[in-house]
Amino acid sequence: MMQLPGLVDLQVNGFAGVDFNCPTLQTKEVEQVCRLLYAEGVVGFLPTLVTNDLDVMESLGQTILAAADSSGAAILGLHLEGPFISPNPGARGAHSPNWICAPNFDWIRRMQDVFRNRIKLLTFSPEWKDSAKFVESVCALGIRVAIGHTVATPEEITQAVDAGATLSTHLGNGIPAMLPRHPNPIWSQLAEDRLWVSLIGDGFHLSRDIFQTMIKVKRKKAFLVSDSTQFAGMKPGRYQSLIGGDVVLTAKGKLSMANNEHLMAGSAMSLRTMIESLAHSGWLTFEEAWKLGSIRPWRYLGEEGRPGNVSVPEERVRKSEGGKIVLR
Repeated sequence: MMQLPGLVDLQVNGFAGVDFNCPTLQTKEVEQVCRLLYAEGVVGFLPTLVTNDLDVMESLGQTILAAADSSGAAILGLHLEGPFISPNPGARGAHSPNWICAPNFDWIRRMQDVFRNRIKLLTFSPEWKDSAKFVESVCALGIRVAIGHTVATPEEITQAVDAGATLSTHLGNGIPAMLPRHPNPIWSQLAEDRLWVSLIGDGFHLSRDIFQTMIKVKRKKAFLVSDSTQFAGMKPGRYQSLIGGDVVLTAKGKLSMANNEHLMAGSAMSLRTMIESLAHSGWLTFEEAWKLGSIRPWRYLGEEGRPGNVSVPEERVRKSEGGKIVLR
């Protein structure tokens, strides 16, 4: 067995049949996910609530945090991915257009109070009016702000970063399939040195060349997220999902909308499976991939040192070229 820093996943929509966005979510289901993810090496994660009715999002957040209070030590807080995202069909992806709305700071402030300051990350689109002021106010509550699901202009992106935005959520996804060569939101975010980027490395959300280019450009400010849904760990098939409706999970692990295989509906991989897949396919060494799933997101959260160690069977480790794993 090898001792490696534990994995930290900042975007988990669900896992192994449990959907964090299901209105009937129970605390025992959240506790079950905590146990299953810990067995996968995940020592900390952000349950992610996607665009929904504001009252439903409040209720779900309370259920999740009740589980964190009882036995979910791995829960680091909440990630709200919406509802303040772009209404553009290509940018919103699988998010329901019924609940997308303009940024509402009064609601965020009330939720941060209701959730006892445990909203850690908010993903929104800076294309909305007065976005810079919104970002500044949200950051003042101790919430990190990310840009995602957006068709914002370069000027709007810069203004959001000036106001305190620090992350691009799953860069390269949550964006229209057809974009101008330049300028476009991907270039603007890649060129902004103050922005970190999270990337979905399941082999479907991004092609190899784009994934590797983003890693090279962002260097130490890049990390992995699973963006896992309830279908992670489930058998291939056609399913009904609250996120996206009718979805298809292929034998190779691709999760997409049933009526459009090019429109992703989250991922069906745990962060650990994603890391092993990246190493096995040669996209990254095992050491590089593990670091992107452990130390990097931990540092983005502003934490010192390393996340707690986990034991990893040596036969599952895809060793780097030198044959020695040394994660600093």
